[in-house]
Amino acid sequence: MRVYANTGLNAGILMKIYLMRHGETEFNRCHLFYGKTDISLNDQGIEQAKLLAKKFERMNNNLIVYTSTLRRTIETARIVFPDKKILSLRNLDEKDFGIWEGMSADQINSAFPLEWEQWLTSPFEYTPKNAEKFSDFQRRVLTIFEILLNQKKDFAIVGHLGVLRTILMEYFPEFDFWEINVDQGNYSLIEVENGTFTFIKWNIGV
Repeated sequence: MRVYANTGLNAGILMKIYLMRHGETEFNRCHLFYGKTDISLNDQGIEQAKLLAKKFERMNNNLIVYTSTLRRTIETARIVFPDKKILSLRNLDEKDFGIWEGMSADQINSAFPLEWEQWLTSPFEYTPKNAEKFSDFQRRVLTIFEILLNQKKDFAIVGHLGVLRTILMEYFPEFDFWEINVDQGNYSLIEVENGTFTFIKWNIGV
């Protein structure tokens, strides 16, 4: 767990935060790099969202539900939380990979071998052409997350892998960014009390 002293949380307040990744898209299935590319769930992604919906039917989910502005998170949230208003926030959008959008690792390595090697060596420092810098991406994600925390209400984020990894690495720094596992169709639960973040459930399926 990590004690985080800058949220302004009142003593005694217990918040529940549910984190889940959007369902599968064809770009996921093909292992392509993408962030800003706005595509819908595929059939597998729809089924993953339906399984999550069954889980949350049995919960007292008095939650505020947030997504990015991209279809894959909005579509997932509408299936999981059909009776709730969905609030879409641009700061929760996935990182833009610039000219690498829609390409596989092999395609990038073939077309941009020097740049690909730089990225493999320093993935948080090297920025592909027209892409968003990781530091800018990290800043916008953590800024909006702190705003959500300060509302002191239970909430869910239906998000992207990079966004969820960024949040989890910030509040649980013992985790390695690339080893944080957030499977599609699963969810994680964090509780926050007196500024202390505790994992209750990790990457739980149905």
